Amino acid sequence: MTVEDASVLVVGAGYSGKRRLFERLAGLGVRAVVVDEPGHWSESLVADGLADAWISAPVTGDADADAASVLAAVRHDRIPADGVATYWEDSVSVAARVAAALGLPGNSPQSVDAARSKVRMREVSAELGLPTPMAQRVRSLDELYAAAAEIGFPAVVKPEFGASAMGCVRVDSFESLPHVYRLVRDVVRPETDGIFRAGNDLLLEEYLDGVEFDVDLVMDDGACLFSSVSQNWPTAEPSLQETGLHCPPNHSRRAVRGLVDLSIQTARAFGLARGVLHIEGKCTSRGPRIVEVNTRMGGGRIHQIVEAVWGVDLIEAQLRSSLDLPPALAPSRRPRCAVVNAIVHAPATGRLEALPLGSSADGAYLAAVDVQADIGQEVAGPDRMFATPLAEVTIGAKNLRSARALCDDIVREPPVVTPAATPR
Repeated sequence: MTVEDASVLVVGAGYSGKRRLFERLAGLGVRAVVVDEPGHWSESLVADGLADAWISAPVTGDADADAASVLAAVRHDRIPADGVATYWEDSVSVAARVAAALGLPGNSPQSVDAARSKVRMREVSAELGLPTPMAQRVRSLDELYAAAAEIGFPAVVKPEFGASAMGCVRVDSFESLPHVYRLVRDVVRPETDGIFRAGNDLLLEEYLDGVEFDVDLVMDDGACLFSSVSQNWPTAEPSLQETGLHCPPNHSRRAVRGLVDLSIQTARAFGLARGVLHIEGKCTSRGPRIVEVNTRMGGGRIHQIVEAVWGVDLIEAQLRSSLDLPPALAPSRRPRCAVVNAIVHAPATGRLEALPLGSSADGAYLAAVDVQADIGQEVAGPDRMFATPLAEVTIGAKNLRSARALCDDIVREPPVVTPAATPR
């Protein structure tokens, strides 16, 4: 079997920006069959020639129930599948179950579940003897107080299931707990984001100092064939919203290598022996520590960043793993360029009047501006803890200094927000 001969079931298409992922799959010649919930934008992929078929299956957030629905739909429509893949965090547990039920390659549902739940991930890490921050499940304000009394400050409140740091807040005192708890509870709802259909428990864990990184791995039969590291910029504390990153990192090579080694060790210990993983961690004053383990390719433009810097196609790497085809990796021995990825947030709460972004990126190896808000939209600023993301700018150039300069030219002028009227 080759990629061109194969039919792969893609469970969960994600947000509309992932359309470029399906463009790549179509370019590889694979017959993609997409399964998602009724009314999802991805149904248009068939008419656009980017998918061979689309099937509907309800999504409840319960992985067992949703996998059963996917399997029923696949069998009803007699959909052939040589592999099962997902590039969407919400669907990793469902895809693992579907692959196992069909006898197709993939990491075990138990391993995927242990990584996806941030509470379970901490528990399993401690059981395996990995360096693990203290953490406790939190279901009420009383439990938050009890956890804080044991863990101490500073600490981080975060949802058990989530992505993009939604609902993640640093806390520094008992006095701040009621306010933070209400704020996070207001975010961690299915109405806010579908990812919270999987559950809305929280956890409190030790705050990790140091510099954060994204570690992208390609695993094959327990061996790490490739790793890429992106260095995250400081978050907008007390919220832990991302502000940007650059690849490759310019941090201590020894410290970064230690984090990569711990990431690989963690993947193996969890039984995540194959496919593309996106592991977030920190180089702290006490050594490397894992923040979270994602059993799928990194989101946003991570795959384009990795390809620009290292010449490795993570989309194809995951596809080939799901089809049990030999890896086809030829990473560059040295970075081919440097890429920065900057996130623009609303500077204040009110109405977005203007989002001045430059369009010139002369000399850039990679240039992309993703606007995520509309003029006239009501936006939240830092005063509301979780500021509204307005745009994301990704620029690649010959070195980090050049990439930063080009990015700065694009985001030189700040967004214009008319402040919300103060209630009398």
